[in-house]
Parts: sequence; structure tokens; C-alpha cells
Amino acid sequence: MQTLFDSGQFAPADRTEAFQTVMSEASGLVHRIRFLTEEPPCHRARMSGNQLDRDVLFMHEVSTGIVHERTTKHLRRTGPERIAFVLPDAGHGYYEHDGVSRPLRRGDLYVTDLNATYSYYRRNTGEANIIQIERSRLEVSAETIRRADRRLAHSPLYGLVRDHLASLSNQAALLITDQARAAAAEATVALLKGLVTSASQDDPRYHPAVQDHLMDRILLYLRMHATDPDLSVTEIAAAHAISTRKLFQLWQSQPLSLSETIMQLRMESAQRRLISQPNLTIAAVARACGFIDASHFSRRFRSVLGCTPTDWRARHRDDPPGRRRE
Repeated sequence: MQTLFDSGQFAPADRTEAFQTVMSEASGLVHRIRFLTEEPPCHRARMSGNQLDRDVLFMHEVSTGIVHERTTKHLRRTGPERIAFVLPDAGHGYYEHDGVSRPLRRGDLYVTDLNATYSYYRRNTGEANIIQIERSRLEVSAETIRRADRRLAHSPLYGLVRDHLASLSNQAALLITDQARAAAAEATVALLKGLVTSASQDDPRYHPAVQDHLMDRILLYLRMHATDPDLSVTEIAAAHAISTRKLFQLWQSQPLSLSETIMQLRMESAQRRLISQPNLTIAAVARACGFIDASHFSRRFRSVLGCTPTDWRARHRDDPPGRRRE
């Protein structure tokens, strides 16, 4: 992930203002930051970020005791209609949103309308995973966000979303291509939309299609891990806390079989590498894309695309697939 802020790059007296500027620019909305230690040399914070698509930003914050707050004074300055989902991973304190206060605890999930008043108060050193997203992508009103915030844990998607935010942090090194980030954004939007919609319902019998959102996460997992040569059905199922039988039941809604999907993703990765890394040998491309050896890779490549990887690379060197022609 890209480093958005590192307090070590600023003089102690300048850290608070610098961090506040970075965070306000990230959200497009003015708010205040206060470090809770009295001595500026003790003020430490680091913020990393990954822009998944134009509307979805994932961030990871580590800092000493801190307060993020937007007061009634800040309401005079409006900005983008953005929502934050925050998953603290360490530290304790309290959280207040639109006049309602409750404890801030590790592992609890919070949703905040960044145009409303709010306060995140964490007493000691801690960290958090954060998603900022345009409210229009969730297709919900500000009032729906406020209702959902008070009963978020009632949603059947609550655990899924917590796990998803943690995985975006743990698997950040795999989200390096535009395609991977777009897939992560798509799965994230679907999960967050389902979470907010279900949590805001007054009827406890209302439940969205949880398995549809689970499928979004499985598809994202495959995109991120398809090139792992040891990827197995057992591993995929275990990563999502379901049985292999349940996995195959879910997969019946997909146009390709699970093995065909993995092979398709490996082929797509191979085609990108053949063009973007012209000096990479065919054997190296094969290994990087999850194939046992070069001969196995070449056989599968020919069966799918009708030519060898070497011929395909030569044919598309100056005219990559998907490039727009003027």
C-alpha cells in the first residue's frame, strides 16, 4: 500500500497539523485531529492507503492515542457524500456518531456518515482498518446510514464484512494490478451495501442473500490466489469457514466450474505477464502463474488459445489485447 502519512517525516510540532491535512484531503471533508499525549515528540502516526477504484479507498492507520472528530462548527463546510467503515484492531476508547455514544472496542465495526458530527477517541496506541466510500455507490440515504450504525451487529453480514476488511489489510501485497483492485472494490461495495441495507431494517426477519455476498468474497479470493500452485478446494473452503460440499453447492450458480475458473484466471495472468514482462522466460511465466512446469503450461495455453506462449507473445508484442485503437 502507498504511505499517505508518516509522522517520522515531520518535526514533532508539525505532526498534528500535517496528519489533519492528509486526512481531510483523503475524505474531502474538514475535521479535527488531536493526539492525546502532551509532548509532541510522543505523537506518532502512520497511514497507508490503497485506492481500489475511484470511489473506494482502503486505509490502515497505526498511531498513539488520538481523537478524530467533526463538530458542529465543521458542519458549515460541506463536501463529498462519503461514508467510513472502521474496524479497530487494537486500542480502546469511545465512539460518538450523530449524538449517540458507545464504547470503541477492538474487533467491533463502525459506520460513519463523514458529513455528520462524530468522534473516534482512542486512549492508547492502536490501529484500525478503514474503508471510505462514496455514499452513492451504496445507493442508500444518510438516514439509512445512521439507522444502520445503531444496529450494525444485527446484520447477518456483520462477520463477513469484518473478515473482509481484515483480509484487505492482510492481502494488500496481492492488490497490485488494476484488475485485482477493481475486483476487490466490486466485492467490497456489494458487501457494504448488503450490510447497511440489512442492518437498517426494522423487521428482524429481513435478511439479504448472504450466500450471494459470500460468493463475491470467494471470487475475489480466487483472483488474488489463483496463481498459487498449491491452491486447492479445501483451502478455498477453509478460508471462508465453509465445507467443500457447501463451496460446490454455492458454485453451481457460476457459468464455469471451479477448476475452469482457476485455469481461466491463470491464463489471464499469463497473458498479462507475457506482454508486460518480455524478458521473462516461458518457464518463469509458468511458475509465476501457478503451473507445474513449462511443458504443462504450454499444452494448456495451446489448448485454450490455439498457439504456443512464445507465438502468442510475438504476435501481441506491439498490439496487446484490449488496447484501444484510434
